[in-house]
Order: sequence, then structure tokens, then C-alpha cells
Amino acid sequence: MNNSSINLSTIKQWTNQNLTHQDVEQSLIANGYESGVISEYIKEFTKQKKAKKQLFGFILMAIGAFIGFVACVMTIINVIPDLHDFFLFGVTMLAVSLAMYGMYIAFQE
Repeated sequence: MNNSSINLSTIKQWTNQNLTHQDVEQSLIANGYESGVISEYIKEFTKQKKAKKQLFGFILMAIGAFIGFVACVMTIINVIPDLHDFFLFGVTMLAVSLAMYGMYIAFQE
């Protein structure tokens, strides 16, 4: 079975609607698809869902990296001495937390 028989726009709609594998399988069974075609749809649906999750994780990592860079620069140039500890500890902790959570989301099985 090749991917030319799979309707990718339908799979995109399913991922945007956050359907579960069971919902997708029931929909395909109701439309009268064969078991081989259903398994191909489920594989492609799983792949698209993982790709969407990875993209979100990488976006979180990029945001964390940018916030970390800003915190580093603000700590080094020390524009506002009263906020030195806030940038050094508070904003850096936020940046690291976002980056780590992004890695968890992106690289989770």
C-alpha cells in the first residue's frame, strides 16, 4: 500500500480536531475502508500527530533559548543594578524551564 491512496488533507483535519486513534479507526470503519487501508491511515495519523508535537516542543525550546539569551545579556550589561538578581536567577530559571519542557515534549516517545 502506498501513500498515494491516503488522503492527507483528511489526516490534517483529524490532527487539528485532536481526535484519538479510536475515533479515527471508528470513522474509517464507518466509511467502509478495508483493514489494510485503515492501518495505513492510522500510521500516517500517528506520524502527523508526532510531528505536530515535535514542532511545539522545538518552538518552546527556541523561546527558552531566546529568553535565556536576553537574561544573559541583561545580567552582563547590568543596566538596572537592582534587577541583576532577578535576571540572573529568575528569568534564567524561566528560560531553562521552558527549554527543558520543550525538550521533553519534542523528544518524548
